[in-house]
Amino acid sequence: MNETGLEIFLNISVNFSEINIVKYEYNSDLLIVEVALGKEIPVEQEKKFITSTQECMELLHKLDESTPKTFKIKFKRLAGLTFLRYYRDAKSLNENEINLLISLLREEFDDCLLSEGLTTLTRNSFKKQIKRDLLQQLNNEHDTGYLFAYRDHGRLCMFNRNTGGL
Repeated sequence: MNETGLEIFLNISVNFSEINIVKYEYNSDLLIVEVALGKEIPVEQEKKFITSTQECMELLHKLDESTPKTFKIKFKRLAGLTFLRYYRDAKSLNENEINLLISLLREEFDDCLLSEGLTTLTRNSFKKQIKRDLLQQLNNEHDTGYLFAYRDHGRLCMFNRNTGGL
C-alpha cells in the first residue's frame, strides 16, 4: 500500500473541482483522473493537447529527475461531451504534475471545462480525517484494490469498489 499515492488521490479529489472522477487502484499503484468537457473536441485539438501535454510533462520529469512508469491520455466522446482521462503511476506523481495538468486543461479547454465550483471541503483537517479513515480501513482488509472519488452537486463522494463503501 503506497501512502504517497493515497495522499495524492485525496489531494486531487478534494482540491480540484474540475476533476470529474479520480480512481486510485492501489494494488497496481495506478491513478486515473477524468475531466468532462462540455462539447465534443475535434480530433486535431485532441492530438495537439496530447502532444503539448506530453512535452510539458517530459520537461517536468527531466527537471525532477524522475521517470514515470505509466503515462497516458485518452479522450472519449459521448452524447455531445468529451471525457479526458489521465493515467499515471502514483509512485513518480507529485503535486507539481497535477497542478501543471490542471493549468494545461484550463488553458486549452477554458471554454468547455466542466467544474463543480469551489467547495468548502478543502480544509486540511478534513483531508487528514479521510486519510486516517482510509488507511485504517485498508490496513484492516485484505482484498481491496480500487478507490473511487467523484463529485455530486459539489459534494465529494468516495467509494471502495471491492467493499461497497467507505
